[in-house]
Formats: sequence, C-alpha cells, structure tokens
Amino acid sequence: MRLYDYDFCQNLVYGGWDLGIINNLRDARDEIKRNFEDMDFENASVHEEMREIVDEMISEIDQLISTIQSVHFR
Repeated sequence: MRLYDYDFCQNLVYGGWDLGIINNLRDARDEIKRNFEDMDFENASVHEEMREIVDEMISEIDQLISTIQSVHFR
C-alpha cells in the first residue's frame, strides 16, 4: 500500500472545515479582502495603490488554487 494514496491526497488538498490546502487559501484570500475593507485611508491615491496590491494578491491566490485543483490523483 502506498503512503500517499488517492484518499490521502484528496484529504490534504480538499479536507473539510478549515482543513485542506484549498480551504486555507480561500480563508487567506477572504481575510486579505476583509482587512483591506477595514483599512481607513485618508488619501485616495494610497487607497488606489493598496487596492492594486490587494487585487494582485487575490489574483495570485486564485491562480494557485486553480493550479492545485488541476492536479489529478490516481
């Protein structure tokens, strides 16, 4: 029996509740969004610069999730 069988890998990637790589990445993405929304900006240009950074971070997390989900286990 292999140590890293299909069920083990699926559980690692998609584990329920707060377990699993995908769920943790989604939680991180949601926290980044919430933290940005909670920030108090006095300067509109700083707000826009920060929005660009946050959007890039979210995009990179989404790309990572897509890449991980494209891996198929046997």
